[in-house]
Amino acid sequence: MPPPDVVITGLGVVSPLGHDLGSFWTGLLRGEVPARPLTFPGAAMPGAVAYLVEDVPDTDGIAAPPVPGRALGGPAGGTPFGGRAPSAAHAVDGASGDLAGPGTASGGGAPPAACAPVPAAPSHAPASQRLGRASTFALAAARDALADAGLGARGPGELADVGLCVATGNGDSDLLEARRDGRREGTGLDWYPYNTLGLLSHRLGLYGPGLTISTACAAGAYAVAVGAEAIAAGETDVVLVGGAEAVSRPAVGAFLRLGAGDPEHCRPFDADRAGTVYGEGAAFLVLESAEHAAARGRAPYARVLSSGWSCDAFHVTAPDPEGTQSLRAVHDALDRGGIAPDSIGAVLAHGTGTPANDAVESRVTAQVLGDRTPDVPVTAVKASLGHSGGAAGAFACLTAALVVRHGLVPPVGTLRRLDPACALRVVRGAPEVSAAETVLVNAYAFGGNNISVAVGAAGIRGEGGV
Repeated sequence: MPPPDVVITGLGVVSPLGHDLGSFWTGLLRGEVPARPLTFPGAAMPGAVAYLVEDVPDTDGIAAPPVPGRALGGPAGGTPFGGRAPSAAHAVDGASGDLAGPGTASGGGAPPAACAPVPAAPSHAPASQRLGRASTFALAAARDALADAGLGARGPGELADVGLCVATGNGDSDLLEARRDGRREGTGLDWYPYNTLGLLSHRLGLYGPGLTISTACAAGAYAVAVGAEAIAAGETDVVLVGGAEAVSRPAVGAFLRLGAGDPEHCRPFDADRAGTVYGEGAAFLVLESAEHAAARGRAPYARVLSSGWSCDAFHVTAPDPEGTQSLRAVHDALDRGGIAPDSIGAVLAHGTGTPANDAVESRVTAQVLGDRTPDVPVTAVKASLGHSGGAAGAFACLTAALVVRHGLVPPVGTLRRLDPACALRVVRGAPEVSAAETVLVNAYAFGGNNISVAVGAAGIRGEGGV
């Protein structure tokens, strides 16, 4: 018996562009660039900018801690989950309206001035000031994804068998940072990356298989792939997958020390790009077997067709300039899904804005597309979201589902002058209409982690939610 088709039936986001699918998708299609100056308490970071989440909706009394720089207010087997190994709401016309340029979320102009540092939070602070930002983002986005999929309304028992796969690089590192500089008290056990999984399982009543993935900047895409494999292996019918990350002072500082931070905004494939820019947020997707979704009467956004993984085994932080293993990941994804390279209709690039990553990824992508390279649209959502680390791949997979759903590829809002070394058809200025039935998502990371995920159309375009 062939493995079941895996479909995407629910999406949820908390992002610098907004916290609902309509705002998120419209912001991408307009090429909005909400980067702004960044300050941290007790740390001088001149020139640092970031894509920050603001005004996260309260989740039953657990609201996000303050934005950095803002004052306080109010059985064993063949898959990572275990089990047997698999065999080999509202449509948005985002193409309309004025296109926003770099600067603020609403378009032109310089980012606002840096805000005051966050003051110390007392040890008796309410939960809204104690829960870490990444976990708060994850809880809000995960609940929205489940609601979007029509799950959970009949009571907590409905979710008892749902699996959970959470990607994050730093977890709630803001809690540790606040404890170290005296802004809060803590046990030292409340910031580890795996805590977010436990929080979601507890708050949402998810008792199926659970896994935390921390393969750096590729983790979000790994979470999608692992969740799809769990369903294909027959371990469970539904898995909630996604990633969450908050801007981290040590992470930003490390990138600045590496000379890998752009002082303006994230500019994938641009000739003047100077590095990446941190972002934050959460993206979650509900995956389920096509049979299970059909039995519930749910029309999916898209399908997860296949994935391929590899490791450069080259350098701790730098990509292999030959791109051998990242190319292998793409070919493995295509081979496992029985997908011909000429069926790729669009590419969601990793696109960090660093000179090395974009150049290597461009060469690999051109090798895959061959003679079709000038015709296949390529985009990189980090221009509008920043680099959200462990959540980045999940944001890309979620965006791929919207691309095949609506037949539009968002532009890279920060692209002004294409680097000749990045000879791809990078979408710029306005969204590009596309009949893509298959979208290739690439994600690469420190440690040499590479993954490619193929997302395919569900056969129903332009109906249902965003």
